[in-house]
Amino acid sequence: MMKTIFLIVILMGLSALYVRLAPLKLRPVQADVQSDTEMAGGYVAIRPVDCDPWALYARITAIALATPRTTILSENPLRFVTRSRVWGFPDVTTVQVIGGQMTVHAHLVYGKSDFGVNKARVLRWLDQLGPLTRAD
Repeated sequence: MMKTIFLIVILMGLSALYVRLAPLKLRPVQADVQSDTEMAGGYVAIRPVDCDPWALYARITAIALATPRTTILSENPLRFVTRSRVWGFPDVTTVQVIGGQMTVHAHLVYGKSDFGVNKARVLRWLDQLGPLTRAD
């Protein structure tokens, strides 16, 4: 019985290490999406923008890095990884501004369901960003 428990604890520890240390599988941004879309394990938000993209990148970077357990992966494209509290499961968020449109694509790396955490995080970041177009 003790050997079984010991084996289970070792396997759980190895699984946790794998989740935290394995290379991240990065998906391309969903280019065919025209509006906010929920998908298996992720969420894509589309917003029109008419502000300076570099200022927008700076603002969203500050917001993202203020999110617990979030770090920057790359700047071109702008990518962040947010890890779950207990196991450290990674979710990757990519932000791109192309032709007056900002795309924010968040997705899980492991599993099939993110339990809505990617959508909630993306909408929270967008809410914190505030208006992205000038009021006419």
